[in-house]
Order: sequence, then C-alpha cells, then structure tokens
Amino acid sequence: MYDVCVVGAGTFGSCTAYHLSKNTGVSVCLLGPGEPAVKDSSRSVFGCHYDEGRITRTISRVKTELTLALNSTLSYKELEHESGIKIFTEVGYAIAGSENYFLKDCIDTSTEFCDAKNLEYELLDGDKIAARWKGFEPVGVTRAMFVPEKCGHISIRNLVRASQKVAIANGVARQEKVVTNVTLEGDVYLIELEDGDVIRARKVCITTGSFTGFYGLLPKSPKLKLMGHTVMKFEIDESTYERCKTLPSLNFCPVLPYIYILPPIRYPNGRYYIKLGPSVSFDNPISRELHTQEEVCDYYCQADYPLAREYFEEKFKQMFPNITVLSTELDHCVMAITATGKQYLGFVQANCFAAFGGNGVSAKMGLAIGKIVADSILAGNWQGGELSADDFKIVYNE
Repeated sequence: MYDVCVVGAGTFGSCTAYHLSKNTGVSVCLLGPGEPAVKDSSRSVFGCHYDEGRITRTISRVKTELTLALNSTLSYKELEHESGIKIFTEVGYAIAGSENYFLKDCIDTSTEFCDAKNLEYELLDGDKIAARWKGFEPVGVTRAMFVPEKCGHISIRNLVRASQKVAIANGVARQEKVVTNVTLEGDVYLIELEDGDVIRARKVCITTGSFTGFYGLLPKSPKLKLMGHTVMKFEIDESTYERCKTLPSLNFCPVLPYIYILPPIRYPNGRYYIKLGPSVSFDNPISRELHTQEEVCDYYCQADYPLAREYFEEKFKQMFPNITVLSTELDHCVMAITATGKQYLGFVQANCFAAFGGNGVSAKMGLAIGKIVADSILAGNWQGGELSADDFKIVYNE
C-alpha cells in the first residue's frame, strides 16, 4: 500500500513524483513505461518527452502559461544540481511577425507580465532582428519582442530523467508498467496493470496525457481533442552551429499559422540540428485529428510524412536561405487539446487529482505543474498559489 500512486511517467508525472519525494514519510509509486529504444506501434502507450529541444518562454497571450513557465524556469537550477543532469539552456526567446492580432496579443500580455516580474525585454523591428541573429532571414517581419533571460530551451528528455533520478533516490518506487484501470474501493484505490498486477494506494495522481481517455482512469470521459504533431530537424555542421548558436528560440509569425524554431542543439548522437514545428494555436496544413488509440500509436511510429516534409523544407529555405543542410529527420507526437485552451488540473474525486491536456505548450511548465499536483494531492485541496483552480477546470463529455 502506497500513500500516493502517480499514474503516468511522462513530464507531468515525473515532475509530480519529484516534488512528492521531498516529503519525508510519504510512500510514493510512479507507474508508466519509459522511453522506448525504438518506436513500435505494437506498444500501447507513448509519451511526448522523447526529444532534446523544447521551447521555454515568458511570451504568451495566456497569463497562466507565463506564470507556470517562469516558476518552472526558476526551479531548473535546483533540479540540475540535485540530479547532475543539464536541463535548461538560456538563449532567450523572441516572437517576430507582422501586425496581426496574435502577435499584438502576445506582446501586450507579455510586456505587462515582464514589467510586473522585472524581466528584461526588447521591442525590435525586422532590421534589428536580421542584424542580431546571423543566418536567419526575417522575411515579412515588422515587429518583434525578445526576452533574453529566463527563456530559451530545455531538454524535455533530461527533465524527465532528472526528475525520476532524484525521486527514486529519495525513495519513490518506479515500475515501468502500463496502467489499464483505476477504481476506488472503500477508501483505497486499486490500480490495475497491463500484466494483471494490482497496486493499492490511498491517493492517486492521473498524469497520462493523450492516453487519458483510452483507459478507465477517470470517473467520467474528459473532453479532449487529440492532434498529431510533426516536427522536422535539419542537421547542420559544427561551423554553422558556431555561427548560429546565438539564435534564440523563436516564434515566427509574419503570417498565420506560425512556425516555431528551436535554435541549433547538439543531440545525443553528437549531431547539431535546427528544429521547426507547426503552429499549435491555429489549424495548420500538416496536423490532423486522431480518434482511436490505434491511430495515436500509429502516428507516433510513422516512418515518413511527405506532406510535412515538403512543408518544412519550404519554410526552412525561406528562413535560412544560406544554411547548408546535411540531413533531415521527422519526429512525431500527439497533443491533447483541452476544451478551455488551458491545462486540465484538478480533483476528479476524493483523493484523486488529474493533470493532463498540455495543449502542445506544456513542456515548459512541467516542474510548476508537478508541484501543484503534489502539493494539492497531499493537502486534499487546490494548492496553486496565485493561480486559481477555476482556470484549470476539467471539462467532460456529456
């Protein structure tokens, strides 16, 4: 019998286990499969953290995102020290585009937030961007905002690794098994595993991302849209890396839907890549809705996606016309999009707290969300600090 069982070992679950492990005398179990060596569609569960580069930023038109992102960023140093694993790279973040409502909303909301938090930022025009960041061609850009501090990118894979490493060192039990059902029997939760075993716990945290609706994990069916999300990595040589390494993480929106850009990052294979991804806030030509667990698993494992490849190659040539590409690689994951546009965080029944629905933007908020989940499940009520539980209310299918 555990005091708390965390179901789902991705970003939210691993960060929750990390924060729970700081509480002496609380027995914790973290359940969920780890990252596969090779993606195989015969596997029943995948996660979105199988990657090195994810943007972290304090520019958004959603105020709750800004708070959660900053709180997470302020916590990376401690976790890096405890785990010995590098997570955060501070290269800054910029949003650059033309005079559209999305850019205006982002800049208006973010300048107010940065002023309140005493964060440095600059407002730039297209000429200043071209002069500052070599190799990047800001075609169509008339206005931009750049935040040099507390922004850049994180290794989401290392965030999960580091959180689990410290949690396990602090006594958290780790089982790499798929959970197929969660039921309440009296005041004890029975957590059924794919292999037939049953784990018992007094409290449960459900952090299962896009797979939350495919198993009997919640009392009611959550309202989620599942969207396949494909990104493309462009390999560059080391000399190009040295020339372009000051490029910040970037949202490029001269027209909508926007493109997001991860600056050159050295991956575990020793190669350097610039990564492009499509808009997560607007419909785009390559993302598609998925409905079944089989469709989700197949999307993760697809070998190629010609439409996405053509789309990204065209965009890359426009933005980086003078960069020689050595090779390209597509990668795929699935976003859980909520009905509210904000993450789903809250109690679903007594002693059961759920956190899911990342909306494609929640990697940068993982540590802060994990703390809310951990503190709330232990206290028995919402512990979000300045953030209101109403902002994260879970919507269910009728």
